[in-house]
Amino acid sequence: MAANMEKFVWPARYSWYDPVAERTRGMNPRWRKLQSALGPLGGIVPKVYRYYAHETPLTPRVQRIARRVGPLRFMVAPAYRLYRGIRDDAARPMVAARADRILRSRGVKVVHFPYPLHFETSLPYVYEPWGLPHHHQPECFRPGEVGWMDELFRRGCCSAAMVVTATRWVKRDIVEKYGISPNRIAVIPRLPRFDHAERFMDKATAMEGLPESFALFPSATWVTKNHLRLIRAIARLRDQHGVSLNLVCTGRTNTPEAEHIEKEIALHKLENQVRFLGVVPVERLNTLYKCAKFLVHPSTFEGLGLPLLEAFHNGLPVLASTAACIPEVVGDAALLFDPFSEEDITRALLQAVQDPALLGDLRIKGTQRIEQGFPSPDKIARMFYTVYRHAAKASLDLEQQQLLREMLS
Repeated sequence: MAANMEKFVWPARYSWYDPVAERTRGMNPRWRKLQSALGPLGGIVPKVYRYYAHETPLTPRVQRIARRVGPLRFMVAPAYRLYRGIRDDAARPMVAARADRILRSRGVKVVHFPYPLHFETSLPYVYEPWGLPHHHQPECFRPGEVGWMDELFRRGCCSAAMVVTATRWVKRDIVEKYGISPNRIAVIPRLPRFDHAERFMDKATAMEGLPESFALFPSATWVTKNHLRLIRAIARLRDQHGVSLNLVCTGRTNTPEAEHIEKEIALHKLENQVRFLGVVPVERLNTLYKCAKFLVHPSTFEGLGLPLLEAFHNGLPVLASTAACIPEVVGDAALLFDPFSEEDITRALLQAVQDPALLGDLRIKGTQRIEQGFPSPDKIARMFYTVYRHAAKASLDLEQQQLLREMLS
């Protein structure tokens, strides 16, 4: 952080969709009975409930008070928990008025939410939804999650002073799905941080237990990452073309899809060809980028696709899907395939294995794509600064006006 920057802990926590929490989010039966019993005054109950510090244990002092008040002791626990809920920042609801007070007390004029989760505030804010996968593949999400996500993303996009996306494809998608004016959506192409990209592990250590030649797919085992079709394509490559391609996968495996992937590997007897390493240190991942034959990225939805850019940076040829924004990100620097067609994935894999000249050409084009297709980190910073000023309705100099036109075009 720069010397003029300050870090402070926000006094509220936010989490992704949780079916159990959503089912129990309403008032419990005892509170609903109290609301009914109060009749016209029942509207007070939900407001009190929001400030009530549920299950907060009584301190020894409060326990002593409860013993002393005799027949009124049943009131001590609720009174104490209501007091704690009002006093304790962690228990109080983060309503817009409270958020505004905290932000203004620190001189904040614009808020930037770099991910879909956000809180209510009347201050102008910049919102980054990254993409709307729930609109394109609702079958990949849990019951109730699509509606929850749509409410979250729609509220964030509609209330934001400015929305920022990394690709024009996502911008068009937001305009189409939510009716947001294109003049409120800035496109800022993004590169991952490369300041750790030169940290490598000893090759022998990084490659321990792995084959000498392999394709790399670094991604968590979410349904939209499309591991199943890739595994079936590798089986077709072996069974129909006599080519055994090794695949090394990194990333989180503690997902619901992981069990299906394990069964698919066993079904096709690919245990010796497909390996999952889980989350690996960045030094090992960088070394795998350098050692792999090519990167294969069969995702059925991306808002950007950071592994594609990491592969370009490391000079690794890329095979990628035609889904969502991926063609915009890779340009002509990747061999593309239909991610929903196992036959087409197989075709691309076979072409990569049999045509070393193609991989050499892709390697050169990938490096050029990084150098020519994306703004520098300094320009990205100036773009964001311009968006902040525009969101706050501050004046823009000539350079910032030009940057804004570029981002909105």
